[in-house]
Amino acid sequence: MKQIHHWIGGDYHSGASGRSGIVFNPASGVQSGSLDLASVDDVVFGVATAKDALPGWRSTSLARRSEIMFTLREFVDRHRTDIAKLFTRSTARC
Repeated sequence: MKQIHHWIGGDYHSGASGRSGIVFNPASGVQSGSLDLASVDDVVFGVATAKDALPGWRSTSLARRSEIMFTLREFVDRHRTDIAKLFTRSTARC
């Protein structure tokens, strides 16, 4: 069964709450995984990590930020069919 963790600061983190929620396949109603539920500490850690990353992004030139965003756009455009298949599979609409 797939376990979905938090993605914070470029790494996966298990929820500190020790609680999880069930993920169901919407087409079949069958459980397809579980999802870590965040604690207050998880949220505080995520927000602090994002705030720590902001100065680096803020100090990046507009030209470089634009380059990064256009690279992302090109990646998504190049892989749109695969991305659509992943979304379709994850929502069981296939």
